Amino acid sequence: MRSMCGTIRYGIAVCLLAAAVWMLSACGKNTGKNGTGSNTSTEPTEAVTPTPSWEEDETEPALRPEAQTVYQLREPAQGDLCAEFVIEGYGSIFVHLFSDDARKAVENFKTIAGNGNYDGIRINRVVADYMMQAGDKEGLGLSGESIYGGGFPDEITDRLHPIRGALCMANLGTESTNTNQFFFVQTKASLVRGLREPLDGRFHLTTEEYIKEAYDTELSAEDMALYEKYGGAPWLQGHNTVFGQIYDGYEVLDAVMETKVTSKLRPNPAIVIKQVRIFHYGVK
Repeated sequence: MRSMCGTIRYGIAVCLLAAAVWMLSACGKNTGKNGTGSNTSTEPTEAVTPTPSWEEDETEPALRPEAQTVYQLREPAQGDLCAEFVIEGYGSIFVHLFSDDARKAVENFKTIAGNGNYDGIRINRVVADYMMQAGDKEGLGLSGESIYGGGFPDEITDRLHPIRGALCMANLGTESTNTNQFFFVQTKASLVRGLREPLDGRFHLTTEEYIKEAYDTELSAEDMALYEKYGGAPWLQGHNTVFGQIYDGYEVLDAVMETKVTSKLRPNPAIVIKQVRIFHYGVK
């Protein structure tokens, strides 16, 4: 997600999500074997209790045991750097910060938070089924300065992706424009999977082909499998620094995303991040 500027990237992302929502709303209708909505078979059937697949499991994918094999989703280890976002009226979101992979972004965020400059800020943008952004006191989406003076470069790594729950730096769409703005990716896996049918049916393109054409973003089959299992915004891959990942509080993020917004996508009424607390996991 490009802070303020990225109109094309942002607009297409919303269109993709809208297509997924439409497709999902049309699903789940049992048409039967003859496609008319009723099953004409008179053969007796034996009741079978199916074993739910990972697609049917309602547990947050990132919190399932198998997610621990994914570097980005592993539980923080003793002493790892973390952050707590206390959101007034909603609760707390807990994030594992990746100092080894995004050193400059984490140091910038940690210092700004440590100085209390994220305390009391307003969330400045909420895009349903996509992302939540904040960074400045007024909640206007204004890009201020980083601890390095101006903007600083993106830090892109193969180990971190803009999957659901990722904490990312917002930028202006050009190199070295990261400052104080950050955002959480909220898109659920069901929506990512739901992109395939309308894209193939309407545009005769795979999701990967469409994202390549629209965003110039190369995605491997393994990349798409990750997003389809855990959710996220594949169109952002390689364009924004990922420097943290939620390990507790997904329900708080989802609740914030339900808020009403203005025409400029600002929450109405305002939502305040009361405090951003930096701490080391398991250390009192």
